[in-house]
Amino acid sequence: MTDITQTATSNTEQTFIENAFGTVTTKRLVFYRAKGWLSGGSRQDIPLQHVTSVRLDISRSIFAGILLLFIGLACLGSGNGLAVVFGLIALFFGVLLIWGSPTVVVNTAGQDLNVAKGWPWVRGEATTFVEGLRGQLFRS
Repeated sequence: MTDITQTATSNTEQTFIENAFGTVTTKRLVFYRAKGWLSGGSRQDIPLQHVTSVRLDISRSIFAGILLLFIGLACLGSGNGLAVVFGLIALFFGVLLIWGSPTVVVNTAGQDLNVAKGWPWVRGEATTFVEGLRGQLFRS
């Protein structure tokens, strides 16, 4: 009777990390591939045995960010109401491009790269997700 209870307990799935990038459990990874700033991505369940590597990249676009900042400042100085609104939006996205966005890349045994990109302020969640997945991949 004790053996059956231990087997049932060892077969249960325990969740370690659950955030905007996905879920890491003892048996699988639930990952939102092709997730971007304005897209939710598609859910993909991957057994942990199929995950070969994971990395966290910070992607910045300095040139485009500076260009948007200049466009935004020029629009703010125009005095036109619609141009001011457009200028504020351009400034917002310019700052985001310079700040940089976290990108989580999960590689599987079939050499499939699954990428999820988040807003700059969720960098902590991305780091937690990658560290949690690495912990499960390299647990003793």
